[in-house]
Amino acid sequence: MARQTADLVIENIGELVTCAGPADGICGDAIRTLETFTGGALAVTGGVIAAVGTGEEISNGFDARERVDAGGNLVTPGLVDPHSHLVYAGSRHDEWEFKVTGREGGADLQGGIHRSVGWTRAAADDDMRAQALADLDEMAAHGTTTLEAKTGYGLERETELRLLRLTASLEHPIEIIPTFLGAHVPPREFLDDTDAYVDLVIDMLPAAAELAEYCDVCCDPIGFSRDQCRRIGEQAKALGLGIRVHSDQTGDAEGGFLSAELGAASADHADYTTEAGFQAMAAAGTAAILFPGVTYHMMEMVPAFTEGGLAPAEKPFMPEVARRALDAGCVVALSTDYNPGSCPTLSMQATMQTAARLFRLGYAEIWHMSTLNAAASLGRGHDRGSLEPGKRADIVIWRVPEHGMVIHRFGTNLVDTVFIGGEKVVAEGRALA
Repeated sequence: MARQTADLVIENIGELVTCAGPADGICGDAIRTLETFTGGALAVTGGVIAAVGTGEEISNGFDARERVDAGGNLVTPGLVDPHSHLVYAGSRHDEWEFKVTGREGGADLQGGIHRSVGWTRAAADDDMRAQALADLDEMAAHGTTTLEAKTGYGLERETELRLLRLTASLEHPIEIIPTFLGAHVPPREFLDDTDAYVDLVIDMLPAAAELAEYCDVCCDPIGFSRDQCRRIGEQAKALGLGIRVHSDQTGDAEGGFLSAELGAASADHADYTTEAGFQAMAAAGTAAILFPGVTYHMMEMVPAFTEGGLAPAEKPFMPEVARRALDAGCVVALSTDYNPGSCPTLSMQATMQTAARLFRLGYAEIWHMSTLNAAASLGRGHDRGSLEPGKRADIVIWRVPEHGMVIHRFGTNLVDTVFIGGEKVVAEGRALA
């Protein structure tokens, strides 16, 4: 076979993890097995992976315009983050301290999402754009190469559409997949008439459909009912939008069943989704996206402060929720849920590390959930999420030799180099200008 010339060859890899699998994601027993090569190498041409194999195979088959020595370290696919709230204004760190300590005096700081909505409505575009770009740099430096980004902090027509336009304006190597989340929670001015707000969201949909790929709805006791979400979802589908669902986070609102009914790409959170709900999702091909960072940051598995003192945590035992989704046959993915309140982390590494500690997931499961399965939940499993010939060359070189070390260690960034589409965007753990 004639030698080929590649744009890039990465060689001297300690462990090469491919995360290879079907384009619609890995489930069942297969998720517990991870394809790896010791002493592997790969070649990239035109931003696409041309070949993956042993160092000898790649060396014998390819000349290269550029060679990168991985130094005996780990190489994996880029991480895919399928649920974030990227563009917003303000920080809710002050209200969180009162939750942590249980001190009195925090009543004026309560309001959660509605506080963020007020700041976001008043914020200047340039300020939010600058913050979002800085956040994207940090995400890339921690290994993220594809990101879903939602609105949801406008909760009225002008700001929701402005957030979509801001998202579209962000020029960054990370590919950003925009989602319209007008139905995040009812805004304060519609708390007594949520049906009227649903009508307003439906009225926003034609304009949102020109800017977004997905429509998300919050089917949850703090959001909207199954019937209300169905109304929005059906109209969104008619306009060509894919569907995503904030599902059953604070109680069983039948979000799992709604997701299956709408053929949603994903049902996210799913803390209170029943076994039957997960089974319906699996049959419909709806991925379950889980957020260990929320469980960690909101201290959902530790005693909570009440007027009577500390009381046991009331949330479901999240390792059981994760296993219920897996046992039902769902494609399960992980995400940061980056947002200013319940999970202000930019790091998929932190998400992977907390998934092991809080959800009791194994290394192979976590790697598949953070790469191929996450890509599949975004309709991108055919061209990213694994290191396979023909897929986009989204590649991370780590500062450790084996994949388990990324999850076993915590509290530091272990990324050295990141390529997106074959272009180097992070070097020595820092995003390149």
